[in-house]
Amino acid sequence: MKVIATITAATLLAFTTAGLASAAGAEPTTPKVDKPRLQAAAKNVRLKASLPGTERAISIAFAQYGPRDVAFVSMETGLKTFDVTDLDQPKLLDHLTKEEMALPGDDPTKRFWENEDINVDPLRKLAFLAREVNSFGRALPGDRPTGNYIVSAVDPADLKILSFHRQNTGHTSTCINDCSYLWTAGLDRSDAKTGRIFVTDIRDPKTPKELPVSVDVRGKAGEGKITHDVQVDAHGIAWVAGDDGTRGYYTQGWHRDPLSGKYREAKAWDPVPYAGGTVPKADMPTSFTHNSFRPVGRTLADGPQPTRENPAGSLLLHTEEAFGSPTCKTEGRFVISSLQGTHNGEGWGEKPKEMKTVGIWSPDDQEGTIPGNVTCSAHYFDVQKRIVAYSWYNQGTRFLDISNPAKPIQIGYWRPDTATSWAPYWHRDTVFVADISRGVEILQLEKGAFDAQASGTPVTLTAHHAKELARESDREPVPLAPNPFYGWACPMVANRDDSDCGVGACGAPC
Repeated sequence: MKVIATITAATLLAFTTAGLASAAGAEPTTPKVDKPRLQAAAKNVRLKASLPGTERAISIAFAQYGPRDVAFVSMETGLKTFDVTDLDQPKLLDHLTKEEMALPGDDPTKRFWENEDINVDPLRKLAFLAREVNSFGRALPGDRPTGNYIVSAVDPADLKILSFHRQNTGHTSTCINDCSYLWTAGLDRSDAKTGRIFVTDIRDPKTPKELPVSVDVRGKAGEGKITHDVQVDAHGIAWVAGDDGTRGYYTQGWHRDPLSGKYREAKAWDPVPYAGGTVPKADMPTSFTHNSFRPVGRTLADGPQPTRENPAGSLLLHTEEAFGSPTCKTEGRFVISSLQGTHNGEGWGEKPKEMKTVGIWSPDDQEGTIPGNVTCSAHYFDVQKRIVAYSWYNQGTRFLDISNPAKPIQIGYWRPDTATSWAPYWHRDTVFVADISRGVEILQLEKGAFDAQASGTPVTLTAHHAKELARESDREPVPLAPNPFYGWACPMVANRDDSDCGVGACGAPC
């Protein structure tokens, strides 16, 4: 095992932006690099450590092994595990390579894609890796399998694939009911072509069984609407994000079904609607939500301060991923919605009810923000002690105080050289950032961030965003291209020579 080196914020290099295609379905072209390079920026945040060998990191999860903390890093090259008990000296444990994950007919020299939100069973020590249609260089008119790998991590230093369950989607997978079942979201590649959740019984992980049901069906057959991701809150409500907003479900226990008016038992394959809906077009023009979080129960103190107007459990935090606005001024924003008035089935049906918008934030015109046309959209976020850590692609990782949900304020930011921030994760008062350009970086907030939170004072816009000197370097940001199925919602990494961008690959129509 190798001891991981640490670096400091002083080593930041100059920031670079990438030219991007303007719309999904455009012919793939080699993205160009804009010059001059822009200065790196950071405030109230320091770099504690980095995990080398994690370039093209996509998502991260954690599990406890006695006194040891283990991080699972899902990447284009497979799955890596790290002992992160000592954050100053994280250690690589194992690498489940893409060559080991390749199926018959795959090109193992091509990337594994995408497993955008890795889940780990904390008791059985299983990792679930969702496989998208774009994996391993598969192209039309050939077969392109999607589904889930189930990986044993009983020994995190010896990862083993137990099974691959093929199904008609494979974008994200989420544990339901103590990891007895998986809910898999994404584009429905069956003949039905509706937005829906696929349900898999994983009580025997070596022989997973897909159940012949559809959950959270969105749109009519053939419309091609999608579900995107599922987050389970501290009360066990499973929140499904995707086209037409975010909706929550009971998956256990007896509850009144607001659609039928009858009491019945909620099950993973037959859940009971709870609440949710869509967002006003003025606040979320695309009506596409990417992921969500409801602060409740043991996580209530992580979310906004409850008030008479917004009582405990009534707020939903969620993301619109969209790239129609290069500064995130009008699209691709963080939205806080009220669930009040949506508990009687109002969010279901052909015209889901709009939830009341409580607060909105974007990096547009904020300190640390790159002006002009760069890759800017809200992506994944995580919340701890009323502070949201948020990924905004080239605009880096932002830290927001949401004590007052109507007025989120920025208290710190980390926008280093060549950032393509994909997803941040709070872990023991630090934040692990999966940056698909730079790899995994471990950040820590400085005193100034907590002072800003305590005083309710946002980091103010200034002419010079950081003290670091701009330096020329050979590094360039990873260029992105629209996904052939999801468009700029969930873009793909584009190879600079476009060798991976054949029909049905990066940006080509299929």
